[in-house]
Amino acid sequence: MAKKPCRDQYMIRSLSYYQGEGGIYNDLITYLTQLRRQPRHRGMAAPTALLNEACYQLDYSQTLTPEEAEAHIAKQPELIRELIQRMQDGQRQQQAAMTLQAIIDYILAHKQYQFVNQIINMLKDMVGRTCSEEEYQQILAAEQKVMDNSQMELHNHNHMQNCNVFPGMVNNPQFQTR
Repeated sequence: MAKKPCRDQYMIRSLSYYQGEGGIYNDLITYLTQLRRQPRHRGMAAPTALLNEACYQLDYSQTLTPEEAEAHIAKQPELIRELIQRMQDGQRQQQAAMTLQAIIDYILAHKQYQFVNQIINMLKDMVGRTCSEEEYQQILAAEQKVMDNSQMELHNHNHMQNCNVFPGMVNNPQFQTR
C-alpha cells in the first residue's frame, strides 16, 4: 500500500503552481473563477484552496483500494467530487495524447516540415532506441510524408545596423571610386 500524502505539501501550493502545471488545471481555474463570479456562489473558497483540497483527496484516494476510494470520494462535497472527476478525466486525456500514434497524427496534421522537424528528431533520437522496427518505420514514413508536402521557402533577412551599407546599385557622381 502506498504512503498517505501529507496535507501540508498540498496546502502550500499557489495559483502560479497550478498555472505552471497547465492542462486541466488551467481549465479548472477558469471554471472555478467563473463560478465565483456568479451571485449564488459568492463566498466560495478561492480556486487555489479548492484545487489543493481536490488534489489531496485524489492522491489520498489512490492509496486506497478501489472500493474504499469510491466511498471516500463520495463523502466529499459536490464541488470537490466534480473537481476530482475532472482531474481524473484530464489525466486520462493526457495519457492518451502522449501515445506514439497521437504524436504521429499531430506531425501529419502540420503540412510544413519546419514546424514539426524538432518533434520528429526527438522521436527518432529517444523513441528510436526503444521502439519496435514497425514503430520506427512509422516515424520515418511520417517524416517523409511531411517533407513531401512541404514547399521550399527562402527567407532572406538583411538586418544591418550602425554601418554604411548601400543595398543595390548606387549611381551618383558624388560617389567616386579611386
